[in-house]
Amino acid sequence: MISRRSFTVGLAAGALAPAAGAHSLYPQWVAYRRKHLLIGCHRKDAETFRLAEALVAGINHALPTAKARAARAPHPERLASLIGTNQMEVAVLPLPEALAMRDGTGSFAPYGKLDLTRIATFESHILVAEAGFPDRHAWMLSAAIAESDLALSSAGTKSLPFHPGVIARMDGTALGDLAAN
Repeated sequence: MISRRSFTVGLAAGALAPAAGAHSLYPQWVAYRRKHLLIGCHRKDAETFRLAEALVAGINHALPTAKARAARAPHPERLASLIGTNQMEVAVLPLPEALAMRDGTGSFAPYGKLDLTRIATFESHILVAEAGFPDRHAWMLSAAIAESDLALSSAGTKSLPFHPGVIARMDGTALGDLAAN
């Protein structure tokens, strides 16, 4: 037999559960991430936002189904947190920040080493993806960037390897030949 107190507590918990869940942004964030390719950037370096916006324009022109959007974090450490917890896969960073994030050094030490790969290099910044980013997506992303008006560079990036999907595109591998990972 259920006591009156148990019934009342259960009823109250059941009534409040939808309201408590409605305040959680996490389910909406997951749904938004599935629908949009988010290009991470941060407020501490205005160039990351300018590049992210330019990337969004180029990607959406070449791949409208990507529904790319710039996602601006307050600082690079927040991007490290988002990438490290698989909440973001792609970000524009100054090369020194990307290398420190990869190595888990300096202000990125609390987040540990991140397995970052290179999608594209610009004059002073780099577009990185975590290593688990699907090869097909990296292939399509690098192709869209190559078709854009963005000035690509190859300076100073030997220490950060290209993503395997980017290498496949540069080697002439057809998109259809990549495994759907």
